[in-house]
Amino acid sequence: MKYVNFGLWVLSFILMSGSIKTEKTSTGYYPGNKIPNIVFTGTEGQTLDLSDYKGKKVVLNFWAAYDAHSRANNVRLNNILKENSSNVEFLSISFDENINVGKRTALLDKIDIKTQYCDTNGANSDIYKEFKLEKGFRSYIIDENGVIEAINPTDDRLKELL
Repeated sequence: MKYVNFGLWVLSFILMSGSIKTEKTSTGYYPGNKIPNIVFTGTEGQTLDLSDYKGKKVVLNFWAAYDAHSRANNVRLNNILKENSSNVEFLSISFDENINVGKRTALLDKIDIKTQYCDTNGANSDIYKEFKLEKGFRSYIIDENGVIEAINPTDDRLKELL
């Protein structure tokens, strides 16, 4: 009986250790990874080709008008960059299925429409799936070589990296 209890204890320990969460999940892109190239058309017909920004620091933000937190983050990032750094490019991608929703939301939020892009495939978008955005919208700071420096930076961290 002593061995059965010990065996059950060991088995439960092994099962529980498999559910321990680490700080880093196994999906998406992380600091130190090179960001993949993103190409598509913006809200004003402009083309976004992320490779065109090589040699520049970029803040890339994913959001949607229906997600209040991501919308507020879009405004926050835009305002911080306006106030603190003119040498950083702000690229913002909305996943609203209606391009006019993303465009009007950006205009209401007083964000330069030239920095706004919309992927009208929404949750069916390849970018949405590749970046695992079903787990939440994110923002990335990308260095001059296309390497991710930070994800979802706080205001202080963003200012420090700029």
